Parts: sequence; C-alpha cells; structure tokens
Amino acid sequence: MNNNVDIALRSIAAILGGYAVSALTSFYFAFIFFHTFKQQEGVAILSGSMASYFVFFALFIASFAIKHTLKWCAFLIAFSAILVLTLPLVSPLSRPL
Repeated sequence: MNNNVDIALRSIAAILGGYAVSALTSFYFAFIFFHTFKQQEGVAILSGSMASYFVFFALFIASFAIKHTLKWCAFLIAFSAILVLTLPLVSPLSRPL
C-alpha cells in the first residue's frame, strides 16, 4: 500500500475511530463510577468523560504503532459495534431510579 494512503487511513482511524470508541466508553466509565464507586452523578459523569481521554489517546497512539492498517480499522469497527450493542445495559432508561 502507498505510504501516503497508509498514513491517511491511520489518521482517519485514529481520529474518527478513536473518537467513536472513547465517546462510547465515557458512558461505561460514568456508569461504573456511579454504581460501583458510589460517586455523585455529576462527579461520575465528569470522571467518565476525563477517563475517556485516556482511551482516545491510547487508540490514537496504537493506530500508528500497529502494522496492519486494515486489521486495525476492522478492530475499531467491531469494537464500536459491540459497545453500541451493549449500550442499553448502561442506559439510565433501562433501570428506573
């Protein structure tokens, strides 16, 4: 594969895929902080949002560290799909307060 195309694909995977996965994991982090660590609701949401930055930067770095770009893109798509499918488990609508 052309080096410029490879860098462009890695950049797209890093930015869009990293954002999608980190945005979805912020819901899971907020849920865990609220229910497991018994934090206040606002603190749990802010903590989950801040923890998702770690996920984003880890995925961003991994996008350029991995050898096979297409396998990495497939992994990001599959992982995002799993997170979307399990999103009702952490939704506040699934459990009334």
